This record gives sequence, C-alpha cells and structure tokens, in this order.
Amino acid sequence: MIREVDRPVNVLALDGVPAVAELAEAGVSRISVGGSFAFAALGALLSAATELREQGTYGFRAAGAAAARRAFS
Repeated sequence: MIREVDRPVNVLALDGVPAVAELAEAGVSRISVGGSFAFAALGALLSAATELREQGTYGFRAAGAAAARRAFS
C-alpha cells in the first residue's frame, strides 16, 4: 500500500506499531517518536529520585554514568 503513495510516509511510534525493520520493509521513510524520549528520561529521573528518597542510596549514578559513556563514546 505504501508503495502506491507518491509521497514519503511517516509513522508515529505508538504502542502496537510494528518494529522499525518491518516499517522500513513496508516503505516507511521516517519514524517519529514524539515525546517518547522525554518521557523515558522523566521515568529515569523519577526512578532515581525514588531510590534516593526511599532507600537513601545512589545506585542510579552507575546507570547514569554507563548511559553517558555509551552516548558520548
């Protein structure tokens, strides 16, 4: 169906949307994540704050440092 459209087809990544590889095979030219990355970051922030408040520990630092290394290496 996508190949019959003479314009690029974009998809918003939501629950239930096929995986990237499947969309690419179907001819989708761009996949948008909307605010999903911001929500993921907010979830990590809330998890870290909850750990600090409820357990008084700093385990979240290791996960954050590992993510920073992956992002900037």
